[in-house]
Amino acid sequence: MAWTDSRVFREWVRGPMMQASGTGYTGLDSDTVKAALFDSTVTPDRDADVSATGYGTGTWTAAREVSGGANWPVGGRALTGKTFTVPDPGVAVFDAADLSAAGAVSLSGVHGCLVYDDSITGGTVADQGVAYLYFGGAQSVTAGTFSIIWNSGGIVRFSA
Repeated sequence: MAWTDSRVFREWVRGPMMQASGTGYTGLDSDTVKAALFDSTVTPDRDADVSATGYGTGTWTAAREVSGGANWPVGGRALTGKTFTVPDPGVAVFDAADLSAAGAVSLSGVHGCLVYDDSITGGTVADQGVAYLYFGGAQSVTAGTFSIIWNSGGIVRFSA
């Protein structure tokens, strides 16, 4: 099934989030976390096997990635201002500063992004996906600014 919504990968919660040993994972707030852009041919699956959740694996391949040279490179842009907060009892939130291209860029057919941990090198799958976020349809820009404005509730929100 094509893009329909945004989800956290079950395997990220089960793997690095809960048992980081031997993976290179030290925490989303300290690891290099990136957002790579993808087109309409991606078939996101929150229950995918861990081997299919990393950047460059499963549906998240270079053939489906949308990039814009140095201003939105292949592999995506690194998130900055990453935080973990506990805004309410039983709720934890991972968030970051909104993300923009490094300069004027031309992109078309961007349907969503893969948020992945670029610091994970072993133990699960390299560059393991944390979540995928659907932009509600095709987004484009011509020689302008492309930005991802994260939801005010955070990029990933957990509740007990």
